[in-house]
Formats: sequence, structure tokens, C-alpha cells
Amino acid sequence: MSTAASTTAPAGAAFASLRRAWGASPGSLLAAALVVAFLGVFLLLPVGTVFATAFADGDGSFTLGHFASFFSTSLMRESFGNSLYVALASVAIASLIAVPLAYLTVRFEFRGAILIQTLGVLPLIMPPFVGAVAMTLIFGRSGTVNLLLDEHFGFTIPFMQGLNGVVFVESLHYFPFILMNLIVALRNIDSAMEEAALNLGCRGWRLFRRVVFPLALPGYLAGAALVFVKVFDDLGTPLVLGQTNMLAPQAYLRITQVGLEDPMGYVISVIMIGFSILA
Repeated sequence: MSTAASTTAPAGAAFASLRRAWGASPGSLLAAALVVAFLGVFLLLPVGTVFATAFADGDGSFTLGHFASFFSTSLMRESFGNSLYVALASVAIASLIAVPLAYLTVRFEFRGAILIQTLGVLPLIMPPFVGAVAMTLIFGRSGTVNLLLDEHFGFTIPFMQGLNGVVFVESLHYFPFILMNLIVALRNIDSAMEEAALNLGCRGWRLFRRVVFPLALPGYLAGAALVFVKVFDDLGTPLVLGQTNMLAPQAYLRITQVGLEDPMGYVISVIMIGFSILA
């Protein structure tokens, strides 16, 4: 009896000290343990498996040879460059849409500004591949717009051809990330800063370029980073539009069609994860 009591006492004291150190009840500690276990099983374990496969050779030893093969393969280099181009171009076009919308709806009071901001968020509700299908029906080679242009004016516009079609769809789908972040940033600007600039004669485009946009730049960069990551990692839109010479489609095709025998799909996944973390 005394031995059991002496064994239980240190355990109870250790648990009590752990509670004091974490400042949490037993229920909170259990909930935290469950969250950690969930993340470990469904996040860390899959990601760790991807990294282990990408950095392991045939006998399980560490190697960088797969990454050397990636950069020495013309298709992989082309896919890498295409993904960068599509992501950067999508950020640029999304900015051209979102920045004027955010500035006009925040800085100018007019009926319908809230409606415009609300409608501007709607593209995020729609899955990307659905947007790609819809845009193909409207702006594709045989879409409604090009049929009307050909019938009335005798020419068509290649909206959806090649990588530019992916850029077109991605820009329209993800520009709300920049719009929402920039709206919040513009609303948080101290009006005294603008009033001081106005008193010094800074107006119009110069006021926006020298005062307003630099103050809202953190919000813009946050939105632009989200757009870059989402476009860089997107799989559905390129597949729907038939553009497989990009990183995400290549990773998907390598993993599903070849499997562990060809670790290139996992190498691509590691590169994409790295870019997502850096962005």
C-alpha cells in the first residue's frame, strides 16, 4: 500500500507541475494532445512521406540525385518556368482588377460600393475547374464571345489558348484575395496622413502613388502572395484546359501513373511546398 502510494504521489505531482507549466485543465491538455495527434497523422506524416521519397534513392539512402534529374530534364524545366510565368502573370492581372476596385469602393462613397465588394468575393466560392469550364464555354475558341465576334466582325480572340488561358481563368478566380486584403488595408490607413499630404499639395495619382499605396502595401503583398501560391499549386484549371506542362499536373501524372518507381512527382511536390512556404 505504501509502495503504491509513493509511486502515485510523484506521478500526481508531475501531472500537477505539468498543469501549472501549461496553465491548462486536464480537458484542455487532452484536447491539445488530440489536435497534435491529428496534425501528426494527417499533415506531418503525409508531408514527411513525400519528403522521404523525394530525398531517398533505391536502397533508402539520402540523395539529391532526383533534384539534379529534375533540373536536367527539359520537360521539368519547362514546367517549372511555365508555372512561374502563370503565377506571376496571374498576380499582375489580378492586381489590375483588384487595386482599382478596392480603391474606388473604399475612397469614393457611392451607392452600390458594398454590392461591388460582395460580388468581387463570389469567384472564391466557385471551384477553379468549374470556372475553367464556364470560361471555356464563354470565351473559348467556339465559345459565345468568339462566335459573336466571328459573326459580326470576322475575327476571334484567343482568350483561352495555351498558358494565357490558364492565366485568364486564374486571374478572374483569385483576384478577390488581393481585393479583400487591400480593402482592409485602405480602411485602416490613418486619414491624418492623407490630410497632411493634401495640405502639402499632393493630390490625385501622386497622392495614391506616394502616400496611399505605400501605406496599404502590406495588405496588397499579403493578397498577392496568396494569389501566387494558389495559382502555382493549382491542378484543376490546367488539367481542364489541357495544359499539362506545368508543375502541378506533372506531379499528379507522375504520382498517379507511375508511382514510387518514379520519385519525380514527389520531387515536384517538395519544390511546390518550398515555394508555398517562401511566398
